[in-house]
Amino acid sequence: MIEFCGVSKTYAGTHTPAVEEFSYTVEEGSTTVFVGPSGCGKTTLLRMVNRMVTPTSGQVRVRGNDVADEDPVELRRSIGYVMQHSGLMPHRTAVDNVADIARLAGAGKRQARQRAMEMLELVNLDPALAGRYPGELSGGQAQRVGVARGLVNRPDIIMMDEPFAAVDPVVRRKLQNEILAIRDRLSTTVLMVTHDIDEAFKMGDQVLVLGEHAAIEQAGSPEDIMAHPANARVRDFVGLDGRTLTVVDRDGSRVLVDASGTVKGMLS
Repeated sequence: MIEFCGVSKTYAGTHTPAVEEFSYTVEEGSTTVFVGPSGCGKTTLLRMVNRMVTPTSGQVRVRGNDVADEDPVELRRSIGYVMQHSGLMPHRTAVDNVADIARLAGAGKRQARQRAMEMLELVNLDPALAGRYPGELSGGQAQRVGVARGLVNRPDIIMMDEPFAAVDPVVRRKLQNEILAIRDRLSTTVLMVTHDIDEAFKMGDQVLVLGEHAAIEQAGSPEDIMAHPANARVRDFVGLDGRTLTVVDRDGSRVLVDASGTVKGMLS
């Protein structure tokens, strides 16, 4: 579905590559998460998929085709994109922000609005908020609209760039769960970027822990990475030493605590 074939990227005015000789295949229908520290090249990789960034060398293939041969406008319209701060147009209402994307893909005005309302319902936005402007929405509500925009054309691929970083933890968990449910319902291939290893483990079927220049330190399921970290850098990044849990009795309850003694859960 998405293939990175030896891609590298060095930005103008710099001598150090942001990405160097990166190769990986994202399987169709999977959720693959790039995770790593700031500046490791994960967002550069993501933006290569829809030609927002052009590789200095190498090739990115989407649906079997080299994206360099694709019309960039048509390519971007065929791929859903959800960014960190929702990216909504402030002068358009919530429903219009979503409907505009459907119109760009060729839907008529009435059809676009109907699809927009369906998508807002899918992401559990209160219908009463559809007529409000982004400035009248909370961060979590605006992010739901951003997700609806990415899904309105029912793309087979959706890219997510730190989509929940700007919302509070409670809303973040709700949005994560809803995206997982939507993914399962629509059978969409999801490629996501985050710096949060817990989010990567929750969202990803496959997780790529990236180092400098997008070097793959380890790729695998969350279970594989936790059970068999490839090296000390991966072990440190996932915080494995602090994830070892112990059962203790506290006030008549059996609770799970980590290495520091912080309560992490309770046994039922």
